[in-house]
Amino acid sequence: MASLHTNERDVIVGDTEKPTTSIRNGHGDVEAAPAAPTYDEIDPEIEKRVRRKLDYHIVPLVAALYLLAFLDRSNIGNARIAGMEEDLDLDSASYTWLLTIFYISYITFSFLAIGWKVVPPHIWAAGCVFCWGLVSTVQSAIHSWAAMMALRFFMGVAEIAYGPGIPFLLSFFYLRHELGLRAGLFLSAAPLANTFAGALAYGITSGNPSFAKWRVLFLVEGLPTILMAAVAWFFLPDSPEKARFLTEEEKVVARARGVRQAGAATRIGAINWKEMLEGLMDLKGWILGVRRV
Repeated sequence: MASLHTNERDVIVGDTEKPTTSIRNGHGDVEAAPAAPTYDEIDPEIEKRVRRKLDYHIVPLVAALYLLAFLDRSNIGNARIAGMEEDLDLDSASYTWLLTIFYISYITFSFLAIGWKVVPPHIWAAGCVFCWGLVSTVQSAIHSWAAMMALRFFMGVAEIAYGPGIPFLLSFFYLRHELGLRAGLFLSAAPLANTFAGALAYGITSGNPSFAKWRVLFLVEGLPTILMAAVAWFFLPDSPEKARFLTEEEKVVARARGVRQAGAATRIGAINWKEMLEGLMDLKGWILGVRRV
């Protein structure tokens, strides 16, 4: 029997036995434990439990953040109705530019989605959410069209860094045939936000605040987004192994699922430039991009 030693963990491979993992316990002794199972060895009931927990904890969180993104980007129309146009002395062309500048930065900075590959997801997501929430809130304090243009530009930068990377994040946790439904649920947050954005804005601006109603709108809808950045920081797991809502047994199963999906357990921390070049050479990606524009 041969033994491969590391500092704290030894992988023992026998000639006829299955691989086992030996882990040092609290007394410094080495205890043998089964190695992580392959996907074919996973108990279907445990896998079902893992998938259900992922559905309860991850999809609602990323969808809620995306819903806030759409509320924050689209509330400028409700702010216009609430008096922003008169207070900032905007004409039709000036207002149109406030809408356009967002999408200029949104398209130009699409490459920022690569941050999901380099930075731990909980940090990247929290940073994106905090940035666009801060921008949305600060809109309540501006007094000129130029300042609003700058804020709308930076909001586009922050939001493009979040949304397009979520399907990549979900692929850490779900198999290929499971991913479509979860990505669809995530994307459905956008039209859901549009169904009640107007009613919400009406409720916020229907009172008699001591300052402009449109400023109240930006303030009330921006502050919750900043608070949700903390939720993303503490509750969005970077990988199945770091999901606090999974038991140790469930983490082993989730890890095996991840290896089957991507061929590797770790997918954060480095960029594979060869794969990136292959992606840029893929005609399907360019066709999709042109259609979106």
